[in-house]
Amino acid sequence: MQIFIEPFDVLLFRDGRPFSAGEGHRARSIFPPTPNTMQGVIRSQVLAARCGRYQQYRDRCLNCAEKAECTIPTEIGLPANLKTGEKGNFGNMQIKGPLIAHCDRNNQQLTYYFPIPADLVQIKDKESPDNLQLKLLQPLANPLSGNNNRFSQELLFLWTTATKPVEAVSGYLQQEQLQQYLLEKCPQNLTKINLLYEKESRFGIEVDYAKQTVQESKLYQTEFIRCLPQVGLYVEIEGIKQLRKNSEKISGLIAIGGENKVASYQQLDCRVYENDFLTKLKQSLAQTNQFKLYLATPTIFQQGWLPQWINKDTLKGEYKGIQVHLKAAAISRYQTIGGWDIAHNRPKSTLRAVAAGSVYYFITEANPEKILETFHWQNIADEQMDAQIGYGLSLVGSWNYLNQEL
Repeated sequence: MQIFIEPFDVLLFRDGRPFSAGEGHRARSIFPPTPNTMQGVIRSQVLAARCGRYQQYRDRCLNCAEKAECTIPTEIGLPANLKTGEKGNFGNMQIKGPLIAHCDRNNQQLTYYFPIPADLVQIKDKESPDNLQLKLLQPLANPLSGNNNRFSQELLFLWTTATKPVEAVSGYLQQEQLQQYLLEKCPQNLTKINLLYEKESRFGIEVDYAKQTVQESKLYQTEFIRCLPQVGLYVEIEGIKQLRKNSEKISGLIAIGGENKVASYQQLDCRVYENDFLTKLKQSLAQTNQFKLYLATPTIFQQGWLPQWINKDTLKGEYKGIQVHLKAAAISRYQTIGGWDIAHNRPKSTLRAVAAGSVYYFITEANPEKILETFHWQNIADEQMDAQIGYGLSLVGSWNYLNQEL
């Protein structure tokens, strides 16, 4: 199932950092939301449209009269039992995304937007700030000498042939531009954030409902996201029969984000990438023993930025039968992941995640078909439940060393 969600109003997706009125006066929003937020949106929609028995679901459906015939617990899983310590699960549900997308209503086609890869930079030009010059960083063929840091000795530096200073760039790549990047071609353009959405700040003050008065020194500011027309979120869902009772309906309304803002959703039949791109990618991968992983969504690793299946001493490892050696990495600043447990009305644990756009460079003896089957358009995280709901959506690209004498 592929759905496009288009909001009717502003959206609120908290960035995971603790916030309370009067202390941290500003609550920031992120966009797109985290996979954790999206799984909550999907599960809440299924419960609201097909069940409605929230109390029974919170109690793991033990006393539900429809338990014998209901398939919802199998589809979306069950919440944790705080009394017995039984862990929650997501059932058969599998999610990929969310990704920002633009829907052309005339032909029902989507344009997808991906976070800028961390190894794509721009030349710093103070005299002509609007003159965008993108450069692709590449691993040096040999480590730099004179560095005593262990990871710096093992990992290759990323470099560019540009003679001017470079800096990070913000924005998004359309799927065609991302495909160029994955084929080792440097994109010439990108989509600026303000062409997809804008941020709006609104002020509020905490209210003492018992006294029906505002509380002193409790002023706060909340940041909302306003999508431009026809801009929304693309999500792939498997393991769920339908989002509403009437299976013939492929569209409807859905509550999303903080304050349960209303949005529309529509089921579509589309492709993020075409077969000719995969053919070109296979040909490019076949020329070397190298591939890189680009993260389209954030992911969570137990070793911080390093996957659990990579030995931190040797930087070698195995993933689903494929032997790999990590040669370089372009890691964006960590992203704080939090949230609210609706079933038990409590905040979720705050975690640090590897941000979307991060890139890992590997060498391997596996053939291109096996590499693509294992890594391309697959969710990669240390915990299976994190991967199940969309963390670590990865795309495979090719890379080569930068043969430059320094």
